[in-house]
Amino acid sequence: MSKWQWAQLVGFYGFWLLAVMGQNSLAWLLGVLILAHFMFTPSRADDVKVLSLCLLGIAVDGVLTFWGVFAFNQWPIWLALLWVGFVLTLDHSLRWLAARPVWQQALLGAISGPISYLSGWRLGAVELPFGPWLTLVILVPVWALLLVILVRLDTLIRSKCDGEKKYYGEKNS
Repeated sequence: MSKWQWAQLVGFYGFWLLAVMGQNSLAWLLGVLILAHFMFTPSRADDVKVLSLCLLGIAVDGVLTFWGVFAFNQWPIWLALLWVGFVLTLDHSLRWLAARPVWQQALLGAISGPISYLSGWRLGAVELPFGPWLTLVILVPVWALLLVILVRLDTLIRSKCDGEKKYYGEKNS
C-alpha cells in the first residue's frame, strides 16, 4: 500500500472513533475531515462521483432503524458522515478488496460491519433494542451482501470514470 493508502486507513479509524465518541457534537469536525480528504486525495473527481454510494449505506441503516434493530437518541448526522468516510475508503485503503473473490469480500463484510456496530453500541453511540446476539444475526448477512455491493458499485463507477477519461483524452488528442 502507498503512503496515501496507509494514511487514509489510519485516518478512517480515527474518523470512526471521532464519529462514534463525539456523535452529532463533532459532526462539524467530521465534515472538515471529509473536506481534508478531498484536499489530499489523488483521485478527487472520481471520489466525488462515488459519494452517491453512501446513500445506500444510509438507506440500509434507515431501514434497520425503522425495523427497530437500531435506536438513536437523536437523528445521527454523524452516522451519515461516517458513511461518506467509509465509501471514500473503498478505492483507497480498501482498494485491495476489489481484487478479492466475492466470498472473501462477503466474509470481511460479515465480520467487520457487525463488529463496528457492536463497538459503537459498547461506546454508547447506538442502542440495540433486540440485544447484541439477535442484532448480530441480522447484521451478518446484511453486511456480507452490502460490502460486496459497495465494492462492485465503486469499481463500476470508477472504471466508467476511467473509460470517460480515456475516451475524452483520445478524442482531444
